[in-house]
Amino acid sequence: MMVSFDVSSLFTNVPIDEAVSVIRDKLQNDESLNERTCLSPECITELLEVCLRSTYFRYNGNCYEQVDGAAMGSPVSAVVANLYMEFFEEEALNSAPVKPVLWKRYVDDTFCIVKKGSEKHLLDHLNSVRPSIKFTMESEEDSKLPFFDCLLKRESDGMLTSTVYRKPTHTDRYLHFKSHHPNHVKRGVVRCLYQRARRVTNMSENLKERNTYTKYFKVMVMTKQPLGQVLKSYLLKITQILSKRKV
Repeated sequence: MMVSFDVSSLFTNVPIDEAVSVIRDKLQNDESLNERTCLSPECITELLEVCLRSTYFRYNGNCYEQVDGAAMGSPVSAVVANLYMEFFEEEALNSAPVKPVLWKRYVDDTFCIVKKGSEKHLLDHLNSVRPSIKFTMESEEDSKLPFFDCLLKRESDGMLTSTVYRKPTHTDRYLHFKSHHPNHVKRGVVRCLYQRARRVTNMSENLKERNTYTKYFKVMVMTKQPLGQVLKSYLLKITQILSKRKV
């Protein structure tokens, strides 16, 4: 059975003391560290703690200090959260009463395959490992499960297929060509649609996604703006690549 787990407000719930300790251990066990920096693990973790503890902010004329957790928007928060989750998941999975068949995590989101009926037990276990780290769970419905911008489907033969996932609130409206945006942004819209279709979809769904970005692409070209010729050449490139994939 396919399920996904999501950590609630991961950054602001990372236990700083434990996270710094985890990172210190990793640095001390890194035999190539001295090839990349002259700083010792102790110096690096001391500097890291200064960054993590300097979380002052002003709101409504008052000054506040964040007493725990990594600050939202800080460049170091994502790194610290990810390193801590590596430690967390190793401990959680080693002690889990029910072992998942597959566990694939990206920062705070995890795709998982478990034996049907055991998913609630695994969720309860994950939520019991640390008081500040809490997970929510979404289970497959009709053999389908959305994960990021993918919609995963379990076929009758057990194989997994994927296509692009769009939320129910999606309107299929994109950046208007005549909007006051740089040309590279407008090109980027088409490039993003194409790259997502190429990377996310399996072969049988690729044509459907190709129609989505090609429709938007043609609207941009028909404006006869200077950018049109550039986009036209990009459409040709897309078509050539897809023809090689025999879609």
